[in-house]
Amino acid sequence: MDVFEAIMNRRSVRRYKPDAVPRELTEKMLDAARWAPSGSNIQPWKFIVIEEKKILDLVRKVSPGYLGEAPLAIIVCSDRDKEYRRGGALGRDYLSVADCSMAVENMLLAAHALGLGTCVVKSFARTAVKEFLEIPEGIEPELLVIVGYPTHVPAPPARIPLGETAFLNKYGHRFPTSLEA
Repeated sequence: MDVFEAIMNRRSVRRYKPDAVPRELTEKMLDAARWAPSGSNIQPWKFIVIEEKKILDLVRKVSPGYLGEAPLAIIVCSDRDKEYRRGGALGRDYLSVADCSMAVENMLLAAHALGLGTCVVKSFARTAVKEFLEIPEGIEPELLVIVGYPTHVPAPPARIPLGETAFLNKYGHRFPTSLEA
């Protein structure tokens, strides 16, 4: 699968088959995530893979955005202490989230290439998740990625035309583009 095809065809999936995701595929997703860029190459991410139904149900109960019955979830955490030691307040307060987001995007594209559906969730009770996943101080859950085989892939959502979002040299100076579709 070509990278542009993966980017344009990946969707947020909210309906899944009950079939388990093989560990080999989960490992490939995690490996893709760890190859993401990070500020000063700090690589602050930690990944908690959840396959156990009881724990998935707990996570679902405290995550309003967790729709469907995905058989796998990955909590992506940042090591805020590591970020602070290496990048100061900027690392702890901003780069930690940006770095984890880049890792998640790699994970989403890898999952799509492997025939899996995913959905990123930010709406979850951080304190509850930290408690029942036994996440230590200094490690913060940033994003939840739910994963499974899709039963329904939504149609692509509308996109604002590139000519309205990209500028050349100065804000407001339209970037000339042939990609208006």
